[in-house]
Amino acid sequence: MTLGLKLGSITIHRVVEQEAPFFDAFEFFPTLTKEVWAENVSWLQPRYFDRSGKLILCIQSYIVQTPQHIILIDSCVGNHKPRARPFWNMMSSDRYEKSLAATGLTVSDVDYVMCTHLHIDHVGWNTRLENGRWVPTFPKAKYVF
Repeated sequence: MTLGLKLGSITIHRVVEQEAPFFDAFEFFPTLTKEVWAENVSWLQPRYFDRSGKLILCIQSYIVQTPQHIILIDSCVGNHKPRARPFWNMMSSDRYEKSLAATGLTVSDVDYVMCTHLHIDHVGWNTRLENGRWVPTFPKAKYVF
């Protein structure tokens, strides 16, 4: 089990699907100038940008575990789905499932899935491909949008 952040009787867990350099700094921030980049690169690298200048992002869910409910916030990119970004297109990885399992919880434990917005990197695990059919990943959860 991973260490979650404890706040009284509530525990918050991170469920990481990916943490990697994804986007070129100047493409992601089109108004970024080379001068501003040069002034800040010393503290931005290597934690926030890799050495090639790509923005490091963490694609993750949060689980809020209360005495009454297990709430999953945003469900990342998901597997087997066509995505415009090559690094997300038709992913097939067990990282998300392993990260969830590390919290000591399973997909059947989740009572609510809260989607903060409907971008592809926030709704992907709402469903999963099982025996050629799309089924809810969290079978007993209610979804809140």
